[in-house]
Amino acid sequence: MSHWFHRNALKCTTSQTYSLSLVSAHPQAIQLCDRLKTARLQALDLMTDPSSDGEVVDKQLRHYLSLLLGFVFNHGFDPNYGPTDSSKLRHYIKFKWTDSLLGAVPCVRQDSVFELISMCYEYAIWLTKHCSQLAAKPDIDMEAAKECHKCLRKAAGVLTAIQNEWCERLLERSFVAGSDLDPRVISAYIQQCQAEAQEVTIARAIELKHNPTLVSALANETSKLFLAAAGAVKALDPTKVGKWMTYFQMKSAFYESYAFCYLGESLLEQEKCGEAIRALDESERFYEIAVKLCKEYRKQKAQGGSGAKIDEHLFFRKLQPLVKRTKDKCIRENGFIFHQPVPKDCPVLELKATHGLVTPEEFSMPTLHELWTPQSYSAFDLSKNVTYVDPRQKDKKGGKGAAAGDKPEEPIPMVDEKPIKYSETDPKNQSGCQIQ
Repeated sequence: MSHWFHRNALKCTTSQTYSLSLVSAHPQAIQLCDRLKTARLQALDLMTDPSSDGEVVDKQLRHYLSLLLGFVFNHGFDPNYGPTDSSKLRHYIKFKWTDSLLGAVPCVRQDSVFELISMCYEYAIWLTKHCSQLAAKPDIDMEAAKECHKCLRKAAGVLTAIQNEWCERLLERSFVAGSDLDPRVISAYIQQCQAEAQEVTIARAIELKHNPTLVSALANETSKLFLAAAGAVKALDPTKVGKWMTYFQMKSAFYESYAFCYLGESLLEQEKCGEAIRALDESERFYEIAVKLCKEYRKQKAQGGSGAKIDEHLFFRKLQPLVKRTKDKCIRENGFIFHQPVPKDCPVLELKATHGLVTPEEFSMPTLHELWTPQSYSAFDLSKNVTYVDPRQKDKKGGKGAAAGDKPEEPIPMVDEKPIKYSETDPKNQSGCQIQ
């Protein structure tokens, strides 16, 4: 669906040379340093292009993570510590990463877990952009639709792993409001991915003319996910998250309108014309809210990324005439046959869909790279590298991740992202869902 999704900017980072001092010139330790640098560069480069092959990106990311894991866990290399205890190398290197919503000033952490989280986060954001690229085709076929659905589920799974497992492993757990480590931001991303994956399911259900009760329930569930995402970031700085939040509110209103529209169709099939008319009145009300939010969304600025053009898409433009046709039919049949009063209270939407609900796809770490051995691990010389600064000694006034006496971090140039090539051609189908 061209211009159907809001996408935040990729995170930015500085280069890492991994030119580390060694006690001995162990060949595997030397190879590890070289491969870490190369694997990181290649993974980041692939993720600047939303059209990169998904399998290639996944393989390259996992290759880098398999190398990085030696900096995260001990893996039994030091017999004095357990396999899941921290590696002696964990605080060896400083990593700098920006946040997807907060602009170009980076967060600095001397923690390899922070690097692991940031790379995985970047991958999750790339997956959503890859989905947008796939959906931007004039006519998206079933295979592309499945890939979109899969990308969004994978992204939700990566972010869920970050939220539930890896953030808890950070030694320094403080975060700046609105940063990518803020639990509210992570939750919003997860709910966005789940909701957008369900959009694909709804589009398919409409094209296949599934039972209107099912479509209504799915649309209602999707609306609630978008609304929850908006609620997650509501308390954050509106200059940073305002456009993103409006997108969530807009999508929530749009799918609530769809939910009441298909509820009206379902009630009409049950010959409950009075209730159907009331449901369609509610659909019209939410549609007007969505139109208003579309206008508000266009006026707002965001920190990079790509905006949506929801009201220009055929799927959006088809909703109002669909509601009108269904409502006119209900009024006509009610006037000729049923003569039912239109109730004051709106019929209740189906609270839980029985099919099509999206759950995140589980994300797991790769196995440790074979170059990591007790010998290569012991070859790294801790005494000759950057001294670890205990975060508890950091000056809170020094900015994000700044140690006492440090100067504020210089901004990092934004990632030169390759643009998503959108089609301005309307889908060649009746619903405008673009899923064939």
